Amino acid sequence: MEYFILWQDLSILNPIIPLKTDLDENFVCSSVFGEVVEKENAVYLDYLDKPRRIVSDDLKALLMKYEDNLGFTAIVFTDVKKGTQRVYWLMDIVKKDCISHETAYYPDGGIKELVIDPKKVELDCIFEVAGQKEAFTVINLDVAESILRRPFLGIQLQRVRLESK
Repeated sequence: MEYFILWQDLSILNPIIPLKTDLDENFVCSSVFGEVVEKENAVYLDYLDKPRRIVSDDLKALLMKYEDNLGFTAIVFTDVKKGTQRVYWLMDIVKKDCISHETAYYPDGGIKELVIDPKKVELDCIFEVAGQKEAFTVINLDVAESILRRPFLGIQLQRVRLESK
């Protein structure tokens, strides 16, 4: 099986910018309100990395078809100045300790090249790989192909190397 890191496309210059929300890593509730700033011609992306993993309704529906143990919390993005609101979803996914000993690191501990041990992934289609400094959302080939067949905006995929046997 092949795996890919799911990234927010940073080449899009005018995405919405989520401001402070009332959530932290341990916050649990049924919905959250978050203020955003819409620049002129702002683009609502289907995937945001920051402040946490946030997905659109359409992307949420697709991901749920592949993985039934995903958790989602509604977040309502509100632009107070423009008077607009959109529903997005904070994504909570399974964390896997599957980083291979072949992974390359920068001197500061950040991951230079992620390599995963496929034996530790089991049958999960969507999971998080947590490094020392960052976390990666990883999807398998089936999910990646489904995403690429649809008109999602703001998503980049990067192939992950698997540990050599």
